[in-house]
Amino acid sequence: MLSSPLADRVIAFLHSMPRFVPDSELRLWLDGRALGWVRPALAEALQAQSPERIRLDDSGLHVNAGDTCETRSQHLQTWMIALRDQGLLLNWRDENMLLTVTGQPYLVMERAAFRSLGLCTPSVHMNGWVATPDGVALWVAERSPHKFVDPGKLDNLVGGGVSAGESLATGLEREAWEEAGLHFRRVPSPASRLHIHRRLGEGVQEEWIAVFDHWLPAHFLPTNQDGEVADARLLPVAQALAMVLDGHFTWDAGLVILDGLLRQRHFGPDGVRIEETLRTLGYRGQ
Repeated sequence: MLSSPLADRVIAFLHSMPRFVPDSELRLWLDGRALGWVRPALAEALQAQSPERIRLDDSGLHVNAGDTCETRSQHLQTWMIALRDQGLLLNWRDENMLLTVTGQPYLVMERAAFRSLGLCTPSVHMNGWVATPDGVALWVAERSPHKFVDPGKLDNLVGGGVSAGESLATGLEREAWEEAGLHFRRVPSPASRLHIHRRLGEGVQEEWIAVFDHWLPAHFLPTNQDGEVADARLLPVAQALAMVLDGHFTWDAGLVILDGLLRQRHFGPDGVRIEETLRTLGYRGQ
C-alpha cells in the first residue's frame, strides 16, 4: 500500500531534527558515571573551580563531587553559582531539578545547569483536546516573546520541567495552573513517554517527556498565570498539524502533538510507519 503524502511529510519532519551525536562535546563523568556532555570552554571553567576534584583527560571531564546525593548536590550547586557569576551559565531560574540514576536520587541542582552539562531532565506536556461540532480541536499556547528558549513559538497548552520534589502528577498540576489556569478534577495518567536528545544553543537537551492527553469542555478558556504564555488558540487538528510540519511549534510540542494524533488514529494505516519512525529515531520511550 502506498503511503499518503501527509505521512511522508510527517516522517520527513521527524527526520529533520538530528539526534545528538557528540562532536566537540566532552563526556561528563559524575562520580564515576557517564551522565552528560560538556563543551570544552565550560569544562575548563568548571575544572578551575576545584582542580583537586575535577580533572580533564582524553576520556572526558571527571567530576568527583561526593558519595551521596546531598554532598554531590552541594558541590555542584556551588560550582554552578560561580559559573553563573562569570556569565557562563545563562537563564538561571532559582529552580532545582532532580537527576535520578537507576531510580534513585543522584543530584539536585539549578535547572539552568542541566542542559549546560547535558544531564537528563524530566518534563510533562499535555495535549488539551476539545470535541467541537466540526471535529476535534486542540488548544495551543503561544510562548512569551521574553522566553529564553523558543520565544514566540507555539507550544502545547501545558508543558514544562518537573521540579525537584515533585511527582509527574504534581508537576502537571502546577504547570496546568500556571500556564492555563486549569484545575483537574482528576489528574490524568501519562499516555506515553518521549525521549529527546539534541544539541541546543546552551548545551545538550536530553529529556524524558511524560505525555498526557486531556479532553477539555467546550466552554474552557485558558488563563495564563505566570506570564510565560502570550496567547492561547483553539485550532482544528488539521490546522495544528499543518503548523507543526511548517515549523511554527517548538520541537518538543510538535512531537507531543504527533504522539497524541497517533493515539487518535488520525493517520489511519500510515500510523504504523510513523510509529516505527518514532521508535527507529529513538523518540518513543517505554
